[in-house]
Amino acid sequence: MYCTKCGNQLTPGSRFCSSCGTAYAPANPGTYPQSHPQQSQLVRPRNPRVIAGVCSGLALHYGWDITLIRLILVLCVLFAGTGVLAYVIAWIVIPEAPYALPQQTL
Repeated sequence: MYCTKCGNQLTPGSRFCSSCGTAYAPANPGTYPQSHPQQSQLVRPRNPRVIAGVCSGLALHYGWDITLIRLILVLCVLFAGTGVLAYVIAWIVIPEAPYALPQQTL
């Protein structure tokens, strides 16, 4: 990332440019709140999930809306019939996220 005012490189996680002091507000990569940021690795999260977390994992990884992913899955099941098979394969192939302690809010 680079500063839009002076062009210097920003350090990851910074909120201000170290050279000119311009405030930096990163764009929200997904539709989830801050407790569920976009993930770099495709995993099935432990929360939020309904059955196996395949739809949640895809939504978190790509920054898509989880409702849209679930709607596409339902349409694939109803019209093409391949949605159930694709879901089961993804359930087997995509690894489950490791256990983590809940985030504390201050």
